[in-house]
Amino acid sequence: MLHRLLLVLLLMLPGLASASLAAQRLQDIRLQAFAACSNLLAFYNPNQDEADPRHLERYRQGFDGLQQLLTGQDDATLKEASAEMRSVLEEIERVPTGQVELYPERIIPLMKAHARLDHRAAELYAAAPAAEPRQLTLHRLSLDIERLLLLYQSRAFSLIGMYVLDVDDDTVPQLDGQILQGFADLKAQWPERATELSKLKQSYDFVRPRLLQHDRAWVPGSAAYYLGQVTTRLAQLDAK
Repeated sequence: MLHRLLLVLLLMLPGLASASLAAQRLQDIRLQAFAACSNLLAFYNPNQDEADPRHLERYRQGFDGLQQLLTGQDDATLKEASAEMRSVLEEIERVPTGQVELYPERIIPLMKAHARLDHRAAELYAAAPAAEPRQLTLHRLSLDIERLLLLYQSRAFSLIGMYVLDVDDDTVPQLDGQILQGFADLKAQWPERATELSKLKQSYDFVRPRLLQHDRAWVPGSAAYYLGQVTTRLAQLDAK
């Protein structure tokens, strides 16, 4: 899933007008970074009996893809944050098998570096020539879904969530509301894709109770699968 997303994102770039290229590439960088971090948290989730090797493959592909997307970017903050993420990732992968109590102290620096990268990419995106309204709606929707997924995956690590977003009791319901509104707005702006967008919303609705109700059984794999399907397809629609 993550590999297909990367291919979609990379194939999009040559055909875009130069005025929107910077904004589109920054969007791609943000999506790739979120997806890589979410899969890393899913793989190292300390509450599972056995790690799913698909998450290992996806987060490695994600971090490799992030490096490719950052090639040629001159912004120092983006480069420094990405380099720190890669360095911390190497530390995480050196943790001996079974010593899950060592993961949080290494994952927290990675989440902090990701937050810096995303914040800077958002600043650069805001300063770039604006995309058309429909594309802006699609971009916001994709990022809100990725934020919600990363927050969900971070719950397994207690306080790590605070390094993902400024989190309080209203954060998850607010993100959920933005996602629902995003689907509604995008369908209104893109009526010829309304049927397909409704199907994507159904995928979100299927896993939504698990994301919102913390007393439900933990489903990191299902959350990654269904929300990954949605963001991958949104990226494909963005390329058309």
